[in-house]
Amino acid sequence: MDVSGGVDSENRDIYMYKQNGGKHQQWDLVYKKDWKGEPKTGELNGDFGLLVNKDFHVVSVLGTGKYLDFFDSKKNLVIKTQNGRRTQLWYFHQSSRTIRSRSTNTSWDIHNKGGSKHMQVYSTSSNWW
Repeated sequence: MDVSGGVDSENRDIYMYKQNGGKHQQWDLVYKKDWKGEPKTGELNGDFGLLVNKDFHVVSVLGTGKYLDFFDSKKNLVIKTQNGRRTQLWYFHQSSRTIRSRSTNTSWDIHNKGGSKHMQVYSTSSNWW
């Protein structure tokens, strides 16, 4: 995932782009809190390196550490200042093997069935474009 133009600004679009090692392609996953419950939820999925159904934020390594978010109407992924909204909260869904929004339960998706570089949240299909 790439922050458009490598610019750390509010509502900047997120694209899929070839890896180039820039900070605009580096992200940190920040888990919301430790979870103690049933063994399946919260366990590490070794293939994906993510904890099952455990809330996290995706934080850009660019300048001010903006959070991955999306516009409610367009569903395009963007970066925004941390605001506490559920649109900035994500989790790994084990059965579909997708990352979903805690706000809408929709998954990360490449726009136009992979025919675009734009990232969005969309109904979960688990297709690999």
